[in-house]
Amino acid sequence: MRIKLSEKYQNEREDICKRLISILKLDDTNSFLLCDLDEDTEKQNQITEMKEEIQKYFACSTISSFKPNFDCKRPYLNIVRSILRQQNYVFERSEIEKSNGDGSFFRSTKYKIFRNK
Repeated sequence: MRIKLSEKYQNEREDICKRLISILKLDDTNSFLLCDLDEDTEKQNQITEMKEEIQKYFACSTISSFKPNFDCKRPYLNIVRSILRQQNYVFERSEIEKSNGDGSFFRSTKYKIFRNK
């Protein structure tokens, strides 16, 4: 019987998760704002450049960002959420209002990441 990737590459999988989290640069509450990630193309590129390495250690057939000819609005977010969830991380999503600095406000999504053991 074939050994599962999750059993065979535990250290490598955890290393990838730590790198993804470090790219996101979580705040004190282990959170990040989607609007900040959407604006930072460098972070987006760093995440998408990890696709080949991720495929070595994770089952990616169910992740839409890895499917050919599948259009995904935010492939970088899809990769982060899917990979971290496979390693028992939990994403808590909440809507926030943020000031533009000129007196107007806009809505964004805040993601809190924590480990569910």
